[in-house]
Amino acid sequence: MREISYEEQTVNSINPLARFAHRTRMTMATELVTGLCPARGTVLDFGAGPGLFLHTLGESRRDITLIGHDKFMAPAFAEVKYAESLDTVASQSVDVLTAFEVCEHLYPREVDALLDDAARILKTDGALVISVPIMYGLAIAPKVSNWMIRSRTLKSEYTPAELLKAMIGMRVSRPANPRTTHKGFDFRELRELVSERFVVDAVHTSPVRHAPWWVSSQYFMVCRGRGRG
Repeated sequence: MREISYEEQTVNSINPLARFAHRTRMTMATELVTGLCPARGTVLDFGAGPGLFLHTLGESRRDITLIGHDKFMAPAFAEVKYAESLDTVASQSVDVLTAFEVCEHLYPREVDALLDDAARILKTDGALVISVPIMYGLAIAPKVSNWMIRSRTLKSEYTPAELLKAMIGMRVSRPANPRTTHKGFDFRELRELVSERFVVDAVHTSPVRHAPWWVSSQYFMVCRGRGRG
């Protein structure tokens, strides 16, 4: 089977619904971070992949220092610097830390480590911006269909009963290994966990803004440290 590039899976997907969702998410992410990052600030993208988001951000904000971190993908854009780990990033040196479409693939201990790192490396008035997929509500059916089309299979991770439960917001069990699946991921549980450490300053949904979460496919959280601005 031909290897599908990151762009073909996301912003250049052959599926028009998936392509629209990913492009809208990219636009929202760029707008949010542009508004949050001060002049000549630093943005670090955790789980940056080849650096597509940072590259897109840098095209409109050439004053920003762009840093990526990803264990599994090689960088593709020369202007993006990569950190081998967040341990190498200086304390209180980052204005905006982003984690887009990555927390759903982390084990609980890795989410805890990310939040620890965020608290350390963000400046006093810095922001943590997280986006994750909404795997419940109306978006679940087209998401499962897109995965089946992309994988060229008639089989699904979801049983018909699980798909129905997810569509009406009832929780579906998560596989033990989250690395290659979104099944059962619940942004509501992540928000509760993040709220223990950070103030969730604002939330946004994409691609349908200003609407209930269950009609959208992505959920954004803008978070700030407790006691910060």
